Amino acid sequence: MRDSKFQHRSGDIFVIPMTDGQAAVCQVVCALRGRFKQAFSFGVLAVQNGETYAGTEGRSCYLPINQNGRSTFVIFASAENLKDGTWRIVDYRDLTSEQEKLQYFAASTHLYRGDEYVRLLSVDEMKLYPVLQVAGDERVQQLLAGIGSEAV
Repeated sequence: MRDSKFQHRSGDIFVIPMTDGQAAVCQVVCALRGRFKQAFSFGVLAVQNGETYAGTEGRSCYLPINQNGRSTFVIFASAENLKDGTWRIVDYRDLTSEQEKLQYFAASTHLYRGDEYVRLLSVDEMKLYPVLQVAGDERVQQLLAGIGSEAV
């Protein structure tokens, strides 16, 4: 159990209640602390009926998410819902090496790995990385609703 000063971390598994009564089981990919500290990225492991966490043993692939006509595996969101408990952290599992690759993202024309600045990106390289665009609660719900039918 975490105390009141808890910090979410990469690998934390949490549940997002969806407006249709389902729940998305998600994993923190990148817990940002520096200049982007108000945001974090996560992948969706499963969409299930109800909010009771049933575990995700053996599941390490994130469901694809359609964002603006582009398929991605991470969503950037405000960390507030994790901090206030709206999105409950229920488990922890180390990220796989494939999941760790998703910690790279573009912000403006710059490449970051978490809080660490990597380098300037060319215009052609921009499409190779997820773009830091923080989704509000409503947008997160829209993105989750779009993948609900693909869940197993």
